[in-house]
Amino acid sequence: MYLQSEVNSETNFYCRFSTDEKDKLANIFWRDSHSLFEYQCFVDVLVFESTYKTNAYAKPLVLFVGVNNHRATCVFGVALLSDETVQSYRWVLSTLMDSMGHKHPISILTDGDEAM
Repeated sequence: MYLQSEVNSETNFYCRFSTDEKDKLANIFWRDSHSLFEYQCFVDVLVFESTYKTNAYAKPLVLFVGVNNHRATCVFGVALLSDETVQSYRWVLSTLMDSMGHKHPISILTDGDEAM
C-alpha cells in the first residue's frame, strides 16, 4: 500500500485509519512532513472542506488547507471518509489534532455542512 510505504520511508509521515463493524476500512487520514511544517507555521486559519461523490468511491474527500506567508495554499491533511456524519467529522478532526501535536487553529472555516 502506498501510504504504508510512505510511513516506513518518510520521517513524520502520518497515516491513520478506522474500520467499521465488519472490520472494513471506514475512514483514512494522512499528511506528510511538509504539511506538518506548514501547519506549525501557518495554522491561524484552517479551512475544512469536504467534497462529496466526486471520486470513484462516492465518498467524502476532506481537505484541510490554509494559506502561507506568500498567499499560497497549503494542504495540511487529507482524509477519505465513509460518510458525512458528526461521528466521522469528529474522528477526522481528532485525528488531525493528534497528527499535529494538538496545536489548535485560531479560526476554522467550513463549507457549511451541518455535520461539521
